[in-house]
Amino acid sequence: MKVIVSGLTASGKSSVSKALAKEFNLEYFSASSKLREILPKKDFEVWESKKGIEAVKFRIKNPIYDKKLDRIMLSLFNRSFNMILDSWVASWKVTDTNIIKIYIKADEKIRAERVSNRDGITFKQALSFMRIKDKLTAQIYSNIYGIDVKKDFRPFNLVIDSSYLDLKEVIKICSYFILKCKKAKF
Repeated sequence: MKVIVSGLTASGKSSVSKALAKEFNLEYFSASSKLREILPKKDFEVWESKKGIEAVKFRIKNPIYDKKLDRIMLSLFNRSFNMILDSWVASWKVTDTNIIKIYIKADEKIRAERVSNRDGITFKQALSFMRIKDKLTAQIYSNIYGIDVKKDFRPFNLVIDSSYLDLKEVIKICSYFILKCKKAKF
């Protein structure tokens, strides 16, 4: 079974992906973590920071790193039979219709609150960093692939708004959907 979970910053995609990987005994792959490994600038811990934003701006000027990440991601995904991929863009790049594709979205202010709590910064800082990061990251994928990662939900089998759900509720919905897909031999 193969699953891709996508979404904007702090939507819950990484937390949900890790939990689903554990629940369904799937290999977990984080595109964001791999991107940090291949970028020459590695002096940031989180994307939602000044240095993280600098790294995103570097990516705009040097799309070779995102293209390299996508090749690595697709290669890993094609070789694995049981994998969950946490990625902003893979759902548009992987065209196999037997893959479960989930998009998790959430209200911008709720996502900023999550970043604030996670990173120990003010809500105002979190909102500012997140807006810049999301705008620039969306620009990267629009420039490279012509994809609107903020509005185009066509590749997805399931779109969830996690704004007013806790993590366990989102995982429960995703798990139920995955089980239904497995029964239908998706």
